Amino acid sequence: MADLAQPRLDVPAIYDVPRRQPWLAASAGVHLLLATVLYTAGPVRIEHRREQGVQARVEQSLRQTDRRQMRKQLRTMEEIKEALEQSAGLPPAPAQERGGKAADKHEQAPEKQARELMRAIEKVEQQIRTAELARLLRIPESEARKRVQRAAARRPSPPTKPEVPQAVVARLTAQAKAALAQRRAQLMARQQGVAVNQPGDGRRGDARMSGVGSGEGGGALQSGLASAALGGRLDALAKGLEMAPPGVLTGSSLDMSSASFSDRRGYGGYLKPPALDAARVRTGSGRTLGAGGAYANRIHLDTWYVIGPFEGQGTNSIGAVYPPERGVDLDAVYYGKNDLPVRWTWQQDATYPSIPLPRAEHAVYYAWAEVEVDRDLDMWMAIGADDDSKIWFNDRLVWISGDGDKPWYRHPFYRLDTEIATRNLVEGQRKLHFRKGRNTILLKLYNGTNLMFFSVVLSPAAS
Repeated sequence: MADLAQPRLDVPAIYDVPRRQPWLAASAGVHLLLATVLYTAGPVRIEHRREQGVQARVEQSLRQTDRRQMRKQLRTMEEIKEALEQSAGLPPAPAQERGGKAADKHEQAPEKQARELMRAIEKVEQQIRTAELARLLRIPESEARKRVQRAAARRPSPPTKPEVPQAVVARLTAQAKAALAQRRAQLMARQQGVAVNQPGDGRRGDARMSGVGSGEGGGALQSGLASAALGGRLDALAKGLEMAPPGVLTGSSLDMSSASFSDRRGYGGYLKPPALDAARVRTGSGRTLGAGGAYANRIHLDTWYVIGPFEGQGTNSIGAVYPPERGVDLDAVYYGKNDLPVRWTWQQDATYPSIPLPRAEHAVYYAWAEVEVDRDLDMWMAIGADDDSKIWFNDRLVWISGDGDKPWYRHPFYRLDTEIATRNLVEGQRKLHFRKGRNTILLKLYNGTNLMFFSVVLSPAAS
């Protein structure tokens, strides 16, 4: 059997190498360790530094957004205070006093400014309550003032808790808006009358009464003042602060260019785009309108700054607040969908409608544009979106998409040739007043699944 054995080379087994040549094994181990470090630690460290840079930029953008929002809220509180003073017939503060306060604002913390403004608003509210009580009870204003002060002293103070400045300013702004809404409701009741029960039957009748008469010093709130205030600054401010029911801004067509807009009206659901005479349509694109340009009666806004996608929140996406809603900062960087950084990018659309890039599903986008006009004029803004949209015009909320069944839900929008040719991918319109010079539009778009687009088209309003 030994003669049948196969010859072989007598080579050492691999596990004998470290014993026979230890220096070779040590060298291989060191090189392997070095290669591993270079392959893993190097790129990880570089990526970490990049992430730190993005994080710092995002945090800076959010701080700037917070400051911008607080400045806007402080301006709102200032306007509410002045509107309440005007509605009560109180004289405005002297120009030099307002100027001095403005000069000090840059040195005050926002939360301190908000508290001072709220104290001033509460003082005006007390003056209004005093005059109203004197008028209704026919008592001297001095007695009414004592009653109001006693009632204020009995109200418990709200519990104090630590708050960041943004929360303080937001909370006090909400209180100021509530004061404005209450004053508006009070004036509407005085103007329209209050339904009262007929004596003896305990049922609500058609009799209406409005307060007439005054006590000592009651002339500050005259009966004609309610009507004037409702048609003036206080009423316009209440509408501009989005105090209308959200449904009023949803779908259909609505004239918001003047006092003809009423937040007490209701509107039906959208069925189909408005009819157009294709032979009379003259399409155009751009965002600067005026003499010297090519004639067009349907102008597609084709240039926007766009940011997104942000992570969607399903059917709550349009109601959820993302950083661009708190103030447009074209240099800002935020975290978007999948925690990827997003920035404002310039987008000009070669075709109609507009499609924000990069496309994503269950995502939110914002588009911002300036429209320049050479004179004051009213124009219709025709709006369409797949899926949902929201629009602010000159910082005023003017549009919220309805939940109707849109034509492009049944057929892909790019197959709707007639609507594309006439710039008529439209689910609703707003008649808006464009002031001479620069006007701003901020559009919010939510895309659920599949295709998406937005369309903003301007047309001259018939005079």
